[in-house]
Amino acid sequence: MRGRHAELFDTIREDVLKRLVEVRSSIDHAYARLPEEMIREQFGVVLDKMSNYLVTGDAQLYRSFANRWLAMRTGQGFSPENIIHSVVAIGHVVADVAKARLGSTPEFYSFARAMAQLNFAASRMLVDLLADELGRRSEQYQQLSQQNGDNTIPEGGQ
Repeated sequence: MRGRHAELFDTIREDVLKRLVEVRSSIDHAYARLPEEMIREQFGVVLDKMSNYLVTGDAQLYRSFANRWLAMRTGQGFSPENIIHSVVAIGHVVADVAKARLGSTPEFYSFARAMAQLNFAASRMLVDLLADELGRRSEQYQQLSQQNGDNTIPEGGQ
């Protein structure tokens, strides 16, 4: 079934990409600031990785991509919660396009289930990556506080 989901994904990919570009500002306002050419490329990479995950089920490979994607989006000024929302929204657009193409058929429901699992996995990976980063920053803060001989939060700090 995994191969069939990937085949279906590939048949709707261009429609999904077109729809993502159309609704990019509702996915995240930061996408509205990016030129269409750049956003098409970025969404295209995400769709490629989603398709690959549907084929392979390789969570480690997808997690590596999610880590790089998170770093890039953070560097572009996206907030962590918006990054997670964006991933979920992209998955919803894929499901919406599939529903429009397939209607309420068993094939659509099987595909929608696979997309929901992919979306859950991607969201969970991002949450885990963000938690890891928060842990690293907390540890750094504790080390710096100990070096300074106090445990107070510097003015303007978190």
